[in-house]
Order: sequence, then structure tokens, then C-alpha cells
Amino acid sequence: MLSLESQTVYDVLCQIAVEEEVYKVIEADEVLQKIPSVLSLSQVQLASIIRELKDRGYILVKYFTPDEYCLAVAKRLDTPKSSVQQAQQTSAPIQQNAGVVPKKQVAKKSEAGVSKAGAFFSALLGSIIGSAIVAIVTVLIIKFI
Repeated sequence: MLSLESQTVYDVLCQIAVEEEVYKVIEADEVLQKIPSVLSLSQVQLASIIRELKDRGYILVKYFTPDEYCLAVAKRLDTPKSSVQQAQQTSAPIQQNAGVVPKKQVAKKSEAGVSKAGAFFSALLGSIIGSAIVAIVTVLIIKFI
């Protein structure tokens, strides 16, 4: 999970870059201006956050200087959503889908299909059958040798 500063810089880069996986030259001052005044970052801190985002695979960096970056926002499935998008998406589906079971709940039921006891007995039965096969093969080898 990203820190607050990293998430904020990532959101700003997404706004500036607009398209995913398309390289764009972005100036450091442009990014720093769009960051809320609550988080005061220097160019050095911005560079380290961009390096962290690159290492984690959130952005692709072609080149960078202290004042500008040529980067693209990587297309990721696990990208955390900004707080505004989360608020909009959580309020709308509740009203629209009152009687529908969300897909996440259905997936959780199918993942938990086998209980611990069922898994234990399946493993025990597999080990007994495997031991029986090894014993039979051993007896046959001893008998014919």
C-alpha cells in the first residue's frame, strides 16, 4: 500500500498524464503545484517518491532530470482509487442494486468451499492411498527379485 505522499503524487501524475502507458514530459514544478498545500514536498522528496513509484511498477520512467520527468502511468489492476472516486462509487451502487448480491460476496463463498475438516480428511485419504500403493509395489518387487 502506498503512503499518503506517494498516493497523492500518483493521483497527480494520473491527472497530468491522462492516458495510461503513453509517455509524457512532466516538469517537477507542475507536479508540485498540483499537490495540496497540506503536503509540502521538495523536488528531492518528489524525486524519491517517483523512484519508489517506478520501483513498485506504478509508473514507467524513460528518463528524468532534477526538473523534469519523461514518464507514463502504468496500467495496473490493483491501483488504489482516489478518495473522491471511492466515495462516488460506494454511494451509487447501494441505491441501484438493492436486491443484487455483489460479485465479491459470491467469490468469497466459492473460495471457502472446502472446510478445514474436509481438507484434513482429503489429505489423510490421499496419504493412505499413496502408502498402500508404495506397499504393494514394494511387495511385488521383493517377490519377483
